[in-house]
This record gives sequence, structure tokens and C-alpha cells, in this order.
Amino acid sequence: MLTKKQLQDLAINYGIEVTVGDIPAVAAARAALAYREMLERLEWVYDQQRNRMVCPACGAIKAWQPTHIKNCELAALLEKVREKHEEAEKALQEGLR
Repeated sequence: MLTKKQLQDLAINYGIEVTVGDIPAVAAARAALAYREMLERLEWVYDQQRNRMVCPACGAIKAWQPTHIKNCELAALLEKVREKHEEAEKALQEGLR
């Protein structure tokens, strides 16, 4: 699997005409990367009242429970975004062959 840096380099430096669904792979890779990074920044936020990192969706405390509570909407969304990101990575790699 490509790292975020490798994916950024591919998306910026190569004009690959591969598609993911109906979207050009470069655009899909950029969008997936930006969306994933945004959600990862929101995954654990600092709660000043509790002096801890918590999930804003399910309230899990990262120090006590480094995973989200079952059925956490943010965790489910992050999983979907990571899957889409992996699809875009695969399409880029296929386009380089």
C-alpha cells in the first residue's frame, strides 16, 4: 500500500488517465487523500474539561480505549474513506504499469 506522501506525489506529478468509477484517478486520489486527512484530524479531539483526547462522535477516551465505541458513526465513516483511498491507490498503481 502506498503511503500518504507517495500518493500525494503520484497525484501531483503524474497525469494518469485512469478512472475510479467515473472520476479520473488523479482527482479521486486527491479527493480521497484530503477527505481522509480531514477526518483523521477530527477523529480524536482534545477535551479541555476532561483533559483528554476523545472521539467527538462516540465519546471514547483515547487513553482508556484506543478504539471507538461499537457503532460509532465517525469510525464507520473513516473506514469507508480508508477503503475508497485504497481503491484510488490501486487505480493509480495500475495506471503506472
